[in-house]
Amino acid sequence: MRMLFMLLGCCLLSLVSLVLVFSASAEEAKKEPQKEATLEEIKVEATPIASGLPLELPASVGSGLDLTIREIPASVDIITKELMRERGQTTALQALENSAGVAVSHSFGIIRAFMRGFDNILGLPILYNGFRYPGLAMSPRGTFNYERIEVLKGPSSILHGLGSMAGAINYLTKKADGREEKELLLSYDRWDTKTAGFGIGGKHGDSLFYRFDASYMSADKGSFGFVDRSSYDYYHLSGQIALIVTEQLKITLTGERYKDDAEGYFGTPIVNGKIDKRVRYKNYNVENDHLDKTVNWLSLKIENKPTKDIIIRNESYFNIEERFWYNTEVYTYNPSTGLVARGDFLHITHYQNIMGNRSEFSITNNIGSIRNRLLVGIDLSRNRHQRDNNSPFAGSDTVDFLNPIPGIFSSQSPYLPTRKTYVNNAAFFLEDYIDLTKELKFTFSGRHDKINMSSRNLRDGTSFNKRWSGSSYRLGLLYDILPSVTLYAQHGNALEPPAQIVTLTPAQQGYGLTRAKQVEFGVKGNLPGNIGEATLAWFNLKRSDILTRDTNNPGLVIQIGEQSSKGVELAVVVRPIKDLTVEANGALLNSEYDVFNESVSGRSVSRAGNLPPNVPEKVGNLWITYKPFTDWQIGTHVRHVGKRSANSANTVWMDAYTTLGAWITWKTKIGDWTLRGNNLTDRVYAASSYTGSQFVLGEPRSVSLLWTMKF
Repeated sequence: MRMLFMLLGCCLLSLVSLVLVFSASAEEAKKEPQKEATLEEIKVEATPIASGLPLELPASVGSGLDLTIREIPASVDIITKELMRERGQTTALQALENSAGVAVSHSFGIIRAFMRGFDNILGLPILYNGFRYPGLAMSPRGTFNYERIEVLKGPSSILHGLGSMAGAINYLTKKADGREEKELLLSYDRWDTKTAGFGIGGKHGDSLFYRFDASYMSADKGSFGFVDRSSYDYYHLSGQIALIVTEQLKITLTGERYKDDAEGYFGTPIVNGKIDKRVRYKNYNVENDHLDKTVNWLSLKIENKPTKDIIIRNESYFNIEERFWYNTEVYTYNPSTGLVARGDFLHITHYQNIMGNRSEFSITNNIGSIRNRLLVGIDLSRNRHQRDNNSPFAGSDTVDFLNPIPGIFSSQSPYLPTRKTYVNNAAFFLEDYIDLTKELKFTFSGRHDKINMSSRNLRDGTSFNKRWSGSSYRLGLLYDILPSVTLYAQHGNALEPPAQIVTLTPAQQGYGLTRAKQVEFGVKGNLPGNIGEATLAWFNLKRSDILTRDTNNPGLVIQIGEQSSKGVELAVVVRPIKDLTVEANGALLNSEYDVFNESVSGRSVSRAGNLPPNVPEKVGNLWITYKPFTDWQIGTHVRHVGKRSANSANTVWMDAYTTLGAWITWKTKIGDWTLRGNNLTDRVYAASSYTGSQFVLGEPRSVSLLWTMKF
């Protein structure tokens, strides 16, 4: 209750502040002439060309001090709206493939990203305008409503709390910046995907700024794979209103809502460890399946700048979500009968309600000749989560492998209220950035989290409580060897609950937090003659205290496991001539279990030295973009993903694959037209493994036509 009262108090403080602000501004208006109100200066010169590395853009996912990518001692990618439009990327899955070393796939209705040698949905949080929540995070489908997508690689608990082991992905909606703009988008492709988007931005007077965006996507195929019965409808609304009360005071209201209703696809059963091309378009789910989600975010931010060196922010945020799964999810091919056994008939609903408040104070000052930028803050949140399902998900049947008749959902387990969980999170955080000299900078970031969880079984009335607390940090050192080239080093850690926190069971309550530590060295900068940009990073990431089987008692799960990954990431953009851009990025790494055991036929079997499932150790991209004429642009894209294991035993493997794409854009007075082709060689490949017996297949060859216009 104390946490609830604190949250209500913070929200009330925001409302009271609004009243005081308007009162003060009214009095000020009586005393002196109204000064022209303006937003923060928009630094147009920092905006990169679409196919570049935007090293001078600030990245909120990596710092709270508005530091640019060059100034952050970590690997950060920013996928701008200009880049997504140039390459015809209308889905978040396509856009995330721009990030160096990142492989992506759909998994039970969300985007699953594999980076830095880890495949862990809970350890790679999804953020919306910088906000996140503990547990399973839903991911958006389309890109039209977003200004950019930011990707931080490596531990990020210092900014985003527990459960940020391998990095974070931040979706930022388009902002109310006062620019008068109308934007239209229409797209159609092979899968009967109809995409439409409309955005409008501007201002009313000199102090009220607005931006609203709406988009819609619908397709016969492509919900979470390009197979039969994989249709979807997706609606997305977002908006922001910014009120400039005085030159020092700004109030911003931001909202976002999307609804995704889809038919489910959970993979294709494999035969002798391989994909049978005859069933490339077959879906083994039931006929009346559902995979639906509705996500709502609302935030109110008050920002005060009493001086040019001090910023005070208070932001209250709210989240309401509903999720619905109604599918059979596991398929195993039986070679002796030619049939596919189906299991795991899951009927699950989630209802989630989050209320939170984040307060920050930042100051820039000089200590002698040393410039210091400091941010301190408090983050409070309360998550109410209810999960209802038909556990233990009983149900099984068989369908023909080549011609599956889907049938309808049938389970012997009744659908009942299951568990209600309350998660109260209180965190204190700080970030300090010190310019020791003009060339040498030191940064320290830290965060301490306290989580109180109470969980009640709605079937038998039992309940339990669990508390965690822990601190995370990042130490960084940067040195400008040239005005445009920066070396950096960092050491950081992160913390994560042992399982999905909002659905934790009594059997899991005894486990502590798992930990991750990383060392990273890198360089970021412009190439000689300013013909391009490049970043290079080497990292060593280790996760400890993961759950594993006791070597002496296979039936006992203990918390002593370890997993590690080390590797190199490279990104380069070169413009050898004015109208030609060559961009390449990739990662080479070595990922393995150091200590990990599985129970096999009642025995504890070590998987030490094995590659974790779904993790590629090689990922690479190459883009070539050329403008033969002022109004024309042509481009090509080659993507390679190395082989991956489908299980911890490394007995089933997904082959490496290479895909080829291309696009051509014609700029006219009535808009830009982009014709894009994906997977032009029609490569059949696995994007990921859902279980060791079924693969989620990637997109076959397709063609799309995109039209955009701004006016």
